[in-house]
Amino acid sequence: MKKSLIILFLGMFFFTKTYAQKYFGKTYPATQNVDEFYDIADVTKGHTVMGKTELAKGFRSLEKTQAKIIELARQKGADGVVFSMEEEVYGTSSSSGGTVSQKKEKKTTVASSSTTTDLKEKKIRATFIKYK
Repeated sequence: MKKSLIILFLGMFFFTKTYAQKYFGKTYPATQNVDEFYDIADVTKGHTVMGKTELAKGFRSLEKTQAKIIELARQKGADGVVFSMEEEVYGTSSSSGGTVSQKKEKKTTVASSSTTTDLKEKKIRATFIKYK
């Protein structure tokens, strides 16, 4: 029984953390319609930036993440959202190896190789806007 409760608690904690959205900005009365943009230059109406949010980890599908951000925008009173997706390099991983082969008694051949890989993390950023 105790194991089940602990597993359930940890599962709920993990699930809530995967979609935890942090918002920094102003809040207005909730809106029903939120316009979606993918470049700030596409916004033709006069507007002000009211806030921003970022999601770096925990999104399984881009569509679900986009829907979550739109819902947050509605709650915060945004008229529009400008989405961007970026990849940040947060580290590198290196591996190397070598082989030694002896063809004749006095002749040895050595070969080595090395690989470096960038470790990347995708981030979805959203800027909430309010029309003037």
